[in-house]
Amino acid sequence: MGTQMNSASDRSKRMKAMFGGINPEELAATVAPSPLSQAGRRVSSGAVRSMQDSFSAIEDENARLRDQLAGSEAVVEIAPDQIEPSFVRDRMEDEVDPGLADLVRSIGEHGQQVPILVRPHPDASGRYQIAYGHRRWKASRQLNRAVKAIVRPLSDDALVIAQGKENSERKDLSFIEQALFAQELKERSFDRQTIAAALGRSEDKGLAYISILTSLASTLSLDIVRKIGPAPKTGRPRWEKLAAHFSDRKLPAARSSAANGLMSSEKWLAADSDARFSMLLSLLDAKEKPVSARSIIKGGAGQEAVAIERTGQVTRFAVDERQNPGFAEWLARELPSLVTRFEQERG
Repeated sequence: MGTQMNSASDRSKRMKAMFGGINPEELAATVAPSPLSQAGRRVSSGAVRSMQDSFSAIEDENARLRDQLAGSEAVVEIAPDQIEPSFVRDRMEDEVDPGLADLVRSIGEHGQQVPILVRPHPDASGRYQIAYGHRRWKASRQLNRAVKAIVRPLSDDALVIAQGKENSERKDLSFIEQALFAQELKERSFDRQTIAAALGRSEDKGLAYISILTSLASTLSLDIVRKIGPAPKTGRPRWEKLAAHFSDRKLPAARSSAANGLMSSEKWLAADSDARFSMLLSLLDAKEKPVSARSIIKGGAGQEAVAIERTGQVTRFAVDERQNPGFAEWLARELPSLVTRFEQERG
């Protein structure tokens, strides 16, 4: 009770200070009576209460701002060559980032508006490692200007979760980028909860999804995936269909040869990532034509008596009636006894 009274007393003093030492309630009381009824006086009293409420709101806002300023971290400038990217790669667009040129232009004209987040490099004194802000760092590096950054000590877990925050603020990672990111984190011994958090997944549904991602990524050839690229329009079902063609991250020999030919073609090099995926999946889904083998049995005069063609598990016998008139009819009569003889010999 005493605390509440002191608070009310302090507030009253501050209100007086705002009105030149005059109590605002007394000020309201000295206003000439209105010809309006008691309802009018209630409105006047309500206005004073509204003023008090506004004053409280201003106090609260100022307190909040003071707390923010007191807890804020200093923004420093760091030479770009003292900064390294995150230890784990998430995106597949390092070679080609069509939006980077616009970012370089924007920072060149208006400066870097938002600092990046880095941590002191765990293995190199005087160097830093990026948690998020990779593109701003790249743009500043191209402009050869210092990078505005917040330096914060971060564990490996905290860094990859912050890196996931960067991804959520930009466009989403494609399905295969998520799979490769999750697999690399798994190989670095991060637990599934941390991987789920890094991908912005809630824990109840995220853990099962992480298992799906890592299982698929461990099946595919990483070299082929890198050649395809992020394929942003290609989702999980089609990647799983592609993965079904692989065993221990390898394609069957015949399919591997055909895939290598496709991936070195001009058509492949000119296509975008999603088109490359479709081209490769179509190649692998196409039924392989069985190889045919043909042989000839000749008659006593050197003529072609029977042509034998073997295709997969099917063998065909062909008789040219022009060279051996009547032979086909004779062979048809003899076939039943030949079948019986074969079955007896086979036992």
